[in-house]
Amino acid sequence: MADRAVLLLQVCDPVEPVLGAWWELPGGGLEAGEDERDAVVREVAEETGLVIGRADVGPIAWTRFATFRWLGVRRWQRETVHRVVLADSARALALDPTPEVPGSLLAVAWHPLTALGQLRTYPSRLAAYAPEVLAGRHVAEGLERWS
Repeated sequence: MADRAVLLLQVCDPVEPVLGAWWELPGGGLEAGEDERDAVVREVAEETGLVIGRADVGPIAWTRFATFRWLGVRRWQRETVHRVVLADSARALALDPTPEVPGSLLAVAWHPLTALGQLRTYPSRLAAYAPEVLAGRHVAEGLERWS
């Protein structure tokens, strides 16, 4: 477990720079006709450049509700996180992210589990729950008011 890492995006809100920068999981909403696995495959490719298959996407591993500010608007959403396990060779692929909002994506990087506690992350309890998710246990979190 100590050698496991989580792929995160460093982002900022270009409309509200006072919020600062943070690290978050790749993700986004469902498009018409997509199920959650299809959305994970698409979002990971769009945001990180990594190409994964549906078979790489596990079942929902973390459920939560969140509210946060993004682009000047308060958002409320139900979130689901899927565990995706990649072969070690996949980590060496060149990352070519395409930010949805210009100026919002600062970096894409792998972070070892042991380093998550030193990062400002969304969700804020990522360091606590990532080991549970990676161990195959389901996490059910209540509401987080992040920003």
